[in-house]
Amino acid sequence: MNTGITLKILSEFVYVLYKEKIYICNSKGNLRHNKKTPITGDLVEFEILNEEEKTGLILSIKERKNELYRPKIANINQVIIVTSLKEPNLNTLTLNKYLFFIETIKLEPVLLFTKTDLLTKTDENYKKALEYYKLGYKSIFISNINKVDIDFHTLEEVVKDKVSVFTGQTGAGKSTTLNNLIPNLFEKTQEISKSLNRGKHTTTKNELFIYKGGLIADSPGFSSFQIKEINPIDLAKKIKVFEKFVDKCKFYDCIHINTPNCEVINQYKNNKIPEFIYNDYVKIQMEIKNTLKRG
Repeated sequence: MNTGITLKILSEFVYVLYKEKIYICNSKGNLRHNKKTPITGDLVEFEILNEEEKTGLILSIKERKNELYRPKIANINQVIIVTSLKEPNLNTLTLNKYLFFIETIKLEPVLLFTKTDLLTKTDENYKKALEYYKLGYKSIFISNINKVDIDFHTLEEVVKDKVSVFTGQTGAGKSTTLNNLIPNLFEKTQEISKSLNRGKHTTTKNELFIYKGGLIADSPGFSSFQIKEINPIDLAKKIKVFEKFVDKCKFYDCIHINTPNCEVINQYKNNKIPEFIYNDYVKIQMEIKNTLKRG
């Protein structure tokens, strides 16, 4: 029995990476009957049916250590959130929604700020982005136009030997960044998919690409982001910007909004927590509250 990782799923075919080779597999009947279907990123145990044709049969799916629903990928090491500083303007509310979501499910976020060529370091958007770095978030600033300014060496080191998901707001430059990182990525992917699929299937959006000992997943851009399945208390307790202060709040279930003896509010009032991040946090908590009311 062999253990591989699912790179993508097309119709009933599962593409499994094992010892630098890709095997096209079906799932064993009892998995389908029990509605246990693999998703991209799953570790699967499989039997090789034909080494020459690279075909196999999936026998079981190992327990997932984590899972994203946008895109639907399991066993991730980090999520790289691509955000533009200009055109479109930095949208901290959308960024913070996704960032907080990633933190509450205990995934490592990496903030990748693009289009640095369109503004100066004195611009308000740049200053806001720099606040995340000061708070301890792993942050990378790049331009996809002025190649001298592109810090792709840092980005390469960040993704090396890890399973990374790239996501971000529509127009932020995610596809351009990926194509600069891995030249002709999408053209090569189309060629590989056509070859492996023998012309019978189309390419899925949930796909892991092999890169520098690691795997990279691209995901569709989004114009907005709705938080799902997050408890308000989890949000209040698990995000990095509050983590040093939550244990000093008077109440265990403090959500840091209009509550007495709240250390987070004290820190915010003393300018230890950026105003725009705290205000976004309040808006997100209100959105969760309204969503829960609608049921």
